[in-house]
Amino acid sequence: MRIKEFLILTLLTLSCSGTKNLTELSELTIQNRSANELIIDRKPEYGDGQRDGCVFMEEISMNITELNNGKSIRGKVFDSKTKEPLINAKLKLFIEQNGSSKTLEIKTNENGFYNSDFKGKLKKIEVEYIAHRTLKVDLEKT
Repeated sequence: MRIKEFLILTLLTLSCSGTKNLTELSELTIQNRSANELIIDRKPEYGDGQRDGCVFMEEISMNITELNNGKSIRGKVFDSKTKEPLINAKLKLFIEQNGSSKTLEIKTNENGFYNSDFKGKLKKIEVEYIAHRTLKVDLEKT
Protein backbone atom coordinates (compact mmCIF):
# COMPACT_ATOMS: atom_id res chain seq x y z
CA MET A 1 0.00 0.00 0.00
CA ARG A 2 2.87 2.43 0.73
CA ILE A 3 4.27 2.01 -2.78
CA LYS A 4 0.91 2.95 -4.27
CA GLU A 5 0.69 6.08 -2.06
CA PHE A 6 4.25 7.04 -2.98
CA LEU A 7 3.51 6.72 -6.70
CA ILE A 8 0.37 8.85 -6.42
CA LEU A 9 2.22 11.58 -4.50
CA THR A 10 5.09 11.48 -6.99
CA LEU A 11 2.71 11.87 -9.94
CA LEU A 12 0.92 14.75 -8.26
CA THR A 13 4.20 16.51 -7.48
CA LEU A 14 5.50 16.08 -11.01
CA SER A 15 2.27 17.30 -12.55
CA CYS A 16 2.30 20.40 -10.30
CA SER A 17 5.95 21.29 -10.77
CA GLY A 18 5.62 21.37 -14.54
CA THR A 19 2.64 23.68 -14.63
CA LYS A 20 2.67 27.44 -14.50
CA ASN A 21 0.95 28.91 -11.48
CA LEU A 22 -2.13 30.73 -12.74
CA THR A 23 -3.47 31.77 -9.35
CA GLU A 24 -3.73 35.41 -8.43
CA LEU A 25 -2.22 36.28 -5.07
CA SER A 26 -4.34 37.85 -2.35
CA GLU A 27 -4.59 41.61 -2.46
CA LEU A 28 -5.44 44.14 0.21
CA THR A 29 -6.36 47.76 -0.25
CA ILE A 30 -7.10 50.20 2.54
CA GLN A 31 -8.90 53.36 1.48
CA ASN A 32 -7.79 52.93 -2.16
CA ARG A 33 -4.11 52.28 -1.33
CA SER A 34 -2.35 48.97 -1.75
CA ALA A 35 -1.49 47.39 1.61
CA ASN A 36 -0.28 43.96 0.49
CA GLU A 37 2.64 44.19 2.91
CA LEU A 38 0.16 43.71 5.77
CA ILE A 39 -0.89 40.27 4.50
CA ILE A 40 0.61 37.44 6.54
CA ASP A 41 2.12 34.69 4.35
CA ARG A 42 0.86 36.23 1.10
CA LYS A 43 2.59 33.60 -1.04
CA PRO A 44 1.06 30.21 -0.28
CA GLU A 45 3.08 27.31 1.09
CA TYR A 46 1.38 24.01 0.38
CA GLY A 47 4.04 21.71 1.82
CA ASP A 48 5.40 20.67 -1.57
CA GLY A 49 8.73 22.33 -0.81
CA GLN A 50 8.20 25.13 -3.30
CA ARG A 51 6.89 28.53 -2.31
CA ASP A 52 4.00 29.55 -4.49
CA GLY A 53 4.08 26.12 -6.13
CA CYS A 54 1.15 23.90 -7.00
CA VAL A 55 -1.97 25.73 -5.86
CA PHE A 56 -4.75 23.75 -4.26
CA MET A 57 -6.99 26.54 -2.98
CA GLU A 58 -8.22 29.86 -4.31
CA GLU A 59 -7.15 33.19 -2.82
CA ILE A 60 -9.19 35.87 -1.05
CA SER A 61 -8.78 39.61 -1.65
CA MET A 62 -10.18 42.42 0.44
CA ASN A 63 -10.91 46.13 0.07
CA ILE A 64 -11.21 48.14 3.25
CA THR A 65 -13.01 51.26 2.08
CA GLU A 66 -13.39 52.80 5.53
CA LEU A 67 -11.27 52.16 8.61
CA ASN A 68 -11.82 54.37 11.62
CA ASN A 69 -9.71 52.44 14.09
CA GLY A 70 -11.51 52.29 17.39
CA LYS A 71 -14.86 52.90 15.71
CA SER A 72 -15.72 51.09 12.47
CA ILE A 73 -14.66 49.12 9.40
CA ARG A 74 -16.36 48.75 6.01
CA GLY A 75 -15.42 47.16 2.71
CA LYS A 76 -15.72 44.21 0.34
CA VAL A 77 -14.33 40.66 0.12
CA PHE A 78 -13.90 38.95 -3.26
CA ASP A 79 -12.16 36.10 -5.11
CA SER A 80 -8.66 37.17 -6.20
CA LYS A 81 -8.90 35.58 -9.63
CA THR A 82 -12.52 36.03 -10.70
CA LYS A 83 -13.18 39.23 -8.69
CA GLU A 84 -16.58 37.73 -7.78
CA PRO A 85 -17.92 38.76 -4.35
CA LEU A 86 -17.63 36.13 -1.62
CA ILE A 87 -21.09 35.79 -0.11
CA ASN A 88 -21.24 34.97 3.62
CA ALA A 89 -17.46 35.02 4.03
CA LYS A 90 -16.55 35.07 7.71
CA LEU A 91 -14.41 37.92 9.00
CA LYS A 92 -12.75 37.70 12.40
CA LEU A 93 -11.78 41.08 13.83
CA PHE A 94 -9.16 40.86 16.58
CA ILE A 95 -9.60 43.88 18.83
CA GLU A 96 -7.69 45.11 21.87
CA GLN A 97 -9.82 46.98 24.35
CA ASN A 98 -8.79 48.15 27.83
CA GLY A 99 -5.82 45.77 27.96
CA SER A 100 -7.76 42.66 26.92
CA SER A 101 -8.28 40.99 23.56
CA LYS A 102 -11.58 40.06 22.00
CA THR A 103 -12.70 38.65 18.68
CA LEU A 104 -15.69 39.96 16.76
CA GLU A 105 -17.09 37.79 13.95
CA ILE A 106 -19.09 39.26 11.08
CA LYS A 107 -20.19 37.99 7.64
CA THR A 108 -20.32 39.53 4.21
CA ASN A 109 -23.69 40.16 2.54
CA GLU A 110 -24.93 38.90 -0.85
CA ASN A 111 -22.64 41.39 -2.62
CA GLY A 112 -19.52 40.60 -0.59
CA PHE A 113 -19.79 43.79 1.49
CA TYR A 114 -19.22 43.93 5.24
CA ASN A 115 -19.40 46.59 7.92
CA SER A 116 -19.05 46.65 11.66
CA ASP A 117 -18.80 49.12 14.49
CA PHE A 118 -16.47 48.27 17.37
CA LYS A 119 -14.68 49.82 20.34
CA GLY A 120 -10.96 49.36 20.80
CA LYS A 121 -7.94 48.98 18.53
CA LEU A 122 -8.30 46.65 15.54
CA LYS A 123 -5.07 44.61 15.42
CA LYS A 124 -5.69 41.73 13.00
CA ILE A 125 -8.26 40.48 10.53
CA GLU A 126 -8.84 36.94 9.24
CA VAL A 127 -11.18 36.19 6.35
CA GLU A 128 -12.41 32.62 5.79
CA TYR A 129 -14.37 31.18 2.87
CA ILE A 130 -14.94 27.64 1.65
CA ALA A 131 -12.32 26.33 -0.84
CA HIS A 132 -10.21 29.47 -0.29
CA ARG A 133 -7.04 29.96 1.72
CA THR A 134 -7.62 32.09 4.83
CA LEU A 135 -6.59 35.71 4.34
CA LYS A 136 -4.67 36.96 7.39
CA VAL A 137 -3.96 40.66 7.84
CA ASP A 138 -1.77 42.20 10.56
CA LEU A 139 -2.64 45.88 10.87
CA GLU A 140 0.25 46.41 13.30
CA LYS A 141 2.85 45.75 10.58
CA THR A 142 2.65 49.38 9.48
